[in-house]
Amino acid sequence: MTKKSRRRIKHSPKTVRLDLTTRKFITKTVVQAIKMISQKNHRLIEASRDHPQISGFVEHKQIRILMVSFMTGDTLWQIEQMIAEQLRLLAKELVAIKAFQSFSSALHQLNPDLLLVVGNEEPLSGSDLDAIRAASVKKAIWLSDGPATSVATAELALLFDYVFTQNSLHIPFYQQSGCKSVFYLPFASNRSQFTPRSVDEAYRSDLLLLGDVSTSGKDYAESIKHVFPLRKVFACGSGWEHYPELTVLQPDTELLPYYNGAEIIIHWGSLPNRMFDIAACGAFQLAEAHPNIYEYMKPGEDIVTFHSAKELLEKLHYYSNHAEAKRAVASRSLWNSTYDYSFLQLTTKLLHIVFNR
Repeated sequence: MTKKSRRRIKHSPKTVRLDLTTRKFITKTVVQAIKMISQKNHRLIEASRDHPQISGFVEHKQIRILMVSFMTGDTLWQIEQMIAEQLRLLAKELVAIKAFQSFSSALHQLNPDLLLVVGNEEPLSGSDLDAIRAASVKKAIWLSDGPATSVATAELALLFDYVFTQNSLHIPFYQQSGCKSVFYLPFASNRSQFTPRSVDEAYRSDLLLLGDVSTSGKDYAESIKHVFPLRKVFACGSGWEHYPELTVLQPDTELLPYYNGAEIIIHWGSLPNRMFDIAACGAFQLAEAHPNIYEYMKPGEDIVTFHSAKELLEKLHYYSNHAEAKRAVASRSLWNSTYDYSFLQLTTKLLHIVFNR
């Protein structure tokens, strides 16, 4: 075989011409992706100016933490595990024990840089309370106080240098009780549980309503009730039996598949962490304005808020007729639940407050 015949025969690449609609869709998708990357980079630059996270991270790798959990129940137990996993990544050493074990001996043996108590579901023994009072290390408690708190919780919080609450509305109460350093730091969503997924038709809806029909809830329900006969609507909360056009879910219903099956989720007066769970599912949510929202989420970007029944109606109509705007908000909420308010970011913030402020 001659040298010439051994040459590889080159074929011209085959050109496939896409139709106009497909080309426009691809162009629009690329432009949106570039914009989101640019916005994310800008926010990271701004955040780095306010929080020296890199230097803080290096310092955190030198610390030792004793974490004592007072969490009970399956859901809270999983939260405890996720907090421990992130702290092991961030700190030099983490020793995690349950509340029923006396931690006074562990406190003396480990001599940690930080004693972190997580949850307030179980009462502390007298010896453990004495050990906390006598400890010369930094002391922090990450409360599981949710929508309500108590005098007993405030008295417990007084034993700690740093208090982290699930509800920003509790901060004045703890401060008036004598706590000097109180911060709003909610638990993040359990991403192993709350994630986008396909669901059966039985869980799909045009609207998912979460909240009780009382006081302000009554006004919200009345303002949008004209759409109930026209759409598939699920509702969870008390008082919805007065609206026969929709399907009322039982109070103990597992809402995860309904989050993933809803086109629009509307909620008010709900648990502070519900917005994180909905965001982690990549679902679109219309939420009653609340101080808890603004610390981590950005209305108009990864969540849409309303202050009145009239505003709820207006925004429901707008996003029902603007699918792309609704999809953009839902996509950003999913992105931010991974990179802005996951357990890694929140535990990093806790350590930054304790050791770098």
